[in-house]
Amino acid sequence: MDTTDADLIGILCDDDQPVFTAIARCLRGAGHEVQFFDPRSELSPGHIDDVALLVNKQVFPHNLPALRFARRTGTPLWNNLIATVALSSRLIGLRALEAVGFRTPQMTFEKPKFEYVAKPYYIWDGDVELNGEGGFYQELIATDPVDYKYYAVDNGTRVQTAVKRVTSKLYGPKRFLNQVRPRPMLARRLRRLVNRLDIRGVGVDFVKDDEDQFWAVDVNLAAGYRNSGVEPALCQSIRASLPTDNL
Repeated sequence: MDTTDADLIGILCDDDQPVFTAIARCLRGAGHEVQFFDPRSELSPGHIDDVALLVNKQVFPHNLPALRFARRTGTPLWNNLIATVALSSRLIGLRALEAVGFRTPQMTFEKPKFEYVAKPYYIWDGDVELNGEGGFYQELIATDPVDYKYYAVDNGTRVQTAVKRVTSKLYGPKRFLNQVRPRPMLARRLRRLVNRLDIRGVGVDFVKDDEDQFWAVDVNLAAGYRNSGVEPALCQSIRASLPTDNL
């Protein structure tokens, strides 16, 4: 097929991010033009005038006016604007996880006496910290220093899930361990989250306690998807999000 300016897909993401670099190759192979936009630079309405779809993989506050402009002028976003704004708040994200049935740790606004994880209010305000300073504090679940990273991608026909195990960054650099099979109940609730929020892609972090119970500790629309195996689903999802006259 011939490509035109109307067929341009913009990706709000670093242009060396491994997964989305591979996604860009997939999209170009399918006949689409792709342009990366630096998420740390201001995205103006002029940048997206010719964009048929904006994949808002990573968002900072200075990008929000352009995303509102896109919504107002009919340029579709891969993850919808309301969910993007809402889930930038870690507190709202935790409430969204609870609403679909996930178990979440106890949370306080004062430093607790038990061990805790300090978290900034917004995802763009930095990393979480063990027993440090934060906007709010989450109980530290007694567990091995391992996170279970669940991913869900709506590829246009179904919501595909995948899971990987990584070492917890609370105790040092994050390191990939292996992929594992999704727990059916967690996968069902994750699909429920995707459907309720009408989003295309999301990551949720879990820890597992000594009683084999899983606790949801974070939700992330800016998931990296590395070592998850969902690249084909992501490419399909982005193509399915295009206006039908651009396919």
